[in-house]
Amino acid sequence: MTNHNIASPQDFLKEIIFRKVSPTEDEWSAFIELWKPFKFSRNELITDFGAIENYFYFVNEGVIRGYFIKDGEDFNMGFSYQGDFSGVYNSFVSRKPADYAMDALTEVNGLRITHTDLMNLFESHKVFEKWGRLFNEMILVGLGIFVQSILADSAEERFRKLMKRSPHIIQFIPQKHLASYLGMTPETFSRMRKKWME
Repeated sequence: MTNHNIASPQDFLKEIIFRKVSPTEDEWSAFIELWKPFKFSRNELITDFGAIENYFYFVNEGVIRGYFIKDGEDFNMGFSYQGDFSGVYNSFVSRKPADYAMDALTEVNGLRITHTDLMNLFESHKVFEKWGRLFNEMILVGLGIFVQSILADSAEERFRKLMKRSPHIIQFIPQKHLASYLGMTPETFSRMRKKWME
């Protein structure tokens, strides 16, 4: 699933950050030195229920899943893949135990930064505090769109929106997980996928 032409995870992260803000060379050096490489195996648990999320992740390759369990069934909340940031974000921000978990759907690698280091960067560099604010705005807007869709859209409308927004997602996330994310059975998802591809 490598489709970016970037030399390294550090360069890829730089490309993503510079889409929002323009730090100086010294500011960027202070930023990037705090991001450390990570790697998880397929199906490896990254953050468990009840743990306090200590890391903010940048995904270079692979897919991360956020989920909770009710009555023995997994409910998928979202996925992070190449070029995305990830983590159990409410726990990371609030410093309270995670009420959902995160695992690796595939082998995953990238960079991560600790909560302490990221907060210190926000304090010491206005440019990264601005980036953090813009990121939070993006998360809030996306959450609003997702909640509205879950409450108001039919299963078919949710499927069509996903296919228009991220048609490639179907290639690397198992059908059962996408079905759960959209709030439908795998059978319904399979039927809509077949219809979509006709």
